[in-house]
Amino acid sequence: MANKQKSLSEVVSWLSDGAHLSFGGFAHSLAPMAFVREMIRQNIKDLEISALGEAWAVDMLSAVGAIKKVRMSNFMFEGWGRCQNFSRAVEKGEIEVEDYSHFGISNRFFAGSIGVPFVPSKSMNGTDITNIVRFDKGQKFKEYECPFTGEKVLLIPSVRPDFAIIHASRADQNGNVQLFGISSSSEVIAKAAKKVIVTVEEIVDEDVIRQEPAYTMLPGFLVDAVVHVPYGAHPAGMYKYYDFDKDHIDHYIKASRSESQLSEYLNEYILSSKDHMDYLEKIGIQKLLDLRADPYYGYSLKTRGELPC
Repeated sequence: MANKQKSLSEVVSWLSDGAHLSFGGFAHSLAPMAFVREMIRQNIKDLEISALGEAWAVDMLSAVGAIKKVRMSNFMFEGWGRCQNFSRAVEKGEIEVEDYSHFGISNRFFAGSIGVPFVPSKSMNGTDITNIVRFDKGQKFKEYECPFTGEKVLLIPSVRPDFAIIHASRADQNGNVQLFGISSSSEVIAKAAKKVIVTVEEIVDEDVIRQEPAYTMLPGFLVDAVVHVPYGAHPAGMYKYYDFDKDHIDHYIKASRSESQLSEYLNEYILSSKDHMDYLEKIGIQKLLDLRADPYYGYSLKTRGELPC
């Protein structure tokens, strides 16, 4: 089989301005942040994004004006509040928004993942979400009467992004990808996309993958490239690898409230970092070790504490 392991800079260069993307991750887990930071370094812009709650990717790309359109469900930093950069860009009219419930956008990805043009659903029946038109001024849904029961359902159209960007636990060089813990629909998003790029914490031998097939989220034939990026979700976390970085999230959220402080943050951690390893050096080895998960519990015993309220 072909070796699908690539470098981070190479796979990001596959993206063109105006690409339609989706990202894995939800709240403070599984976010493909090393990929997002490299996108910012390479100045990828004018993006269209279909998103199921992957707030980190969308907020950071909004911070540099890289997004034009977003079809989305709820975005928020759980425990910290609204996504300041995304909200500010929407309020300024810089980003067009097409909103759905979580289950509504999930249905769009599901339809794309199984290759059908739409799926029926009761989700969002009777809500104002159905009254807002799409970017192209077309219908977001089509009301339909079930021929078997007479019930009213919504026909929800599929969505097929150009690329899905997923962060997972480990993969082999053939592109077989495994994930420990809840997937947050990452596999459905990947199957809906035309191309799939996966960043992972570890590259392992094919025999390791074969020994524990229950963890395999995506088989190699669905994956176009895998990239080895330890701590690739930071400041979000990865179950069994490391916790989310509360201190760094505090720093980012505070910086996001001011455009001047935001510019300083972007320069310090992204634009002046030549690559992902340079970024990790700025975070510091002691902090990264403190975040490391205990192998028995799956999370760090050094960083336990309550989220801010």
